[in-house]
Amino acid sequence: MENASKALIIAGAILIAILLISVGVLIMNSTDSVTGQVGGLADTQAVQTFNAQFTAYEGKDKQPQQIRQLFSTIKASNAKNAQQVTITKASGKIIDSSASVTNNKKYTVTLGYDDAEGGTGYVNSVTITEQ
Repeated sequence: MENASKALIIAGAILIAILLISVGVLIMNSTDSVTGQVGGLADTQAVQTFNAQFTAYEGKDKQPQQIRQLFSTIKASNAKNAQQVTITKASGKIIDSSASVTNNKKYTVTLGYDDAEGGTGYVNSVTITEQ
């Protein structure tokens, strides 16, 4: 009789343990979608932060000193980030320095994004057009 009561207590303890483990698994599964959403928000924030350093220069009627600052910003970004940004003229020629910037002209800056399928949305090219 004593052994039977001990067996029932052990069986009850095992059932409670299984119930607690099941509740834990259920909670973990329900938080997976939230964790994925938070990760997605972090990725979006990283893209916005990266792109913000270039969007300030985008647009028409940019002065030569702004274009030179843009060159410096791109060179600094390329030195420390895996996302490389290229600078091209409207003709499609890639330029490496601000030596081609003329003091008495104004420029239009257009940004290109890595939005192709599987792309990240990062700025990957800057096109400078003389006005």
